[in-house]
Amino acid sequence: MQSIDLNIQDIVKELSDNPSLPDNDADFRAELHNRLSTLPYVRAIFVIGPDGFITHDTDYPTTPHVSLADRQYFKAHVDDRSPALHIGPPLMSRSVNRWFISLTRRIEGKDGRFAGVVVAAMEPRYFKEFYQKLWVGDGTIALLLADGILLTRSPTDEGVVAKSFADAEPFKSLLSRGNRGVLWSESPIDGVRRVVGYQRLESAPLVMLATLNEHDVMEPWRSHAMIELSGAGILLVLLVILQWLAWRYRRREELAQQRLERTQRLESIGRFAGGVAHDLGNLLRVIRSSVLLLRPTVSDRPEALGVLDELDGSLDSGRELVNQLLSYARDRQFQAGATDLARLITDVLPILKQAAGPRISIVKTFADVRAICVIDDAQFRATMVNLVLNARDAMPSGGAIFIDLRLVGERKADNRPAWAEVAIRDEGTGMSEHVRKQAFDPFFTTKGPGSGNGLGLNQVADFIERCAGQAELVSEEGKGTTVKLRFPVSEADDASDTGR
Repeated sequence: MQSIDLNIQDIVKELSDNPSLPDNDADFRAELHNRLSTLPYVRAIFVIGPDGFITHDTDYPTTPHVSLADRQYFKAHVDDRSPALHIGPPLMSRSVNRWFISLTRRIEGKDGRFAGVVVAAMEPRYFKEFYQKLWVGDGTIALLLADGILLTRSPTDEGVVAKSFADAEPFKSLLSRGNRGVLWSESPIDGVRRVVGYQRLESAPLVMLATLNEHDVMEPWRSHAMIELSGAGILLVLLVILQWLAWRYRRREELAQQRLERTQRLESIGRFAGGVAHDLGNLLRVIRSSVLLLRPTVSDRPEALGVLDELDGSLDSGRELVNQLLSYARDRQFQAGATDLARLITDVLPILKQAAGPRISIVKTFADVRAICVIDDAQFRATMVNLVLNARDAMPSGGAIFIDLRLVGERKADNRPAWAEVAIRDEGTGMSEHVRKQAFDPFFTTKGPGSGNGLGLNQVADFIERCAGQAELVSEEGKGTTVKLRFPVSEADDASDTGR
């Protein structure tokens, strides 16, 4: 009704602004037809002049030349200067012999005089079709004017259309209770006791009624009572199961956190050992250079040469210590075995999610990929954590890290895939070409003091080299970074029996 009223208001304004518009103007009639096409529940739109005869009509040229001055929807606007929408009682159309509900507004000339009425003839069948889609069992749905006149009802009963129920129950009682409510009452039409819900509309002088048969109201409650009691028991069992699942989830999170902390501790120890080895190696090189410079100056002093020989021996021991530190920092022990990469990546995902933190999401973008490679599981896990930590640091505002696995290349011998490629892609700040070329160099870092020692990607490169694989870094400033790790696909069909 609001959409109908908006169209009526537009028509009223246009007619008020153009009082000299000739009757049955073709352009204006085309506009009326255009508006009518958007209102499928309106049968016709027409304009009545101040003398009661139709001046514009979507039914033209079959418009009846009869006075409508006796119609209630016309008389309501003659003396009442209110610009409000008027909704009339159902009337039988004189031209098409069908019920319609009139929605009208007054037209005024520029001098304020009555200049006619704009009428939209709404068909009650729209409400009938709409109400039939709503299940109310043996109940009813009805729409009445605020003065109690019935506009339409479902199920349909044309014998009561346009009848006033202002003095009948429950209409008489319910409006005294307020604009909305629910009560039990017997229908004045069929005498059946029903529960009645009503609502007085604020946007129009209408009252909506919906009723349900007492049996329909109570029977579902009775039939569902036992079901709900049974459901309560099932719900209790479900709650116990959910509690157990929650405990399992928390336990898995705790174990993942412990594994993450262990991996981070090992990484920290490795970084520390690498830093110590680097600094100690520099000192040993300085001392050895000094020894080499001193030897010619004491060539004739055996005691001094003996001291330098002892110092050389100590330097060899120091160099061995540096090598051991670097070995621990880089790989500790390399224990390779045939491993299913897809399964290993899936297993390490909880650790990676912990490493990424709450603002970063880890997204696995592969499904059924079988890739058996000979690698060290522990170092692969450490490598993945290393790369995720780098990706996390490149996204201070959060984002996503995507992990993909696919088979690439082809072996000439048997045409089987040559490589299993693991790609770790972030949405971070990316790298310049200058930084990208040095990223795998030892001790190269773009992080601030205390944030990294530049050994992370170098350790990744060392691990890939030991696996006889390949490492590729694709990056562009502002477009993120992708690290691709390629491992030779094993000729064996299955992973080893070590649990990998």
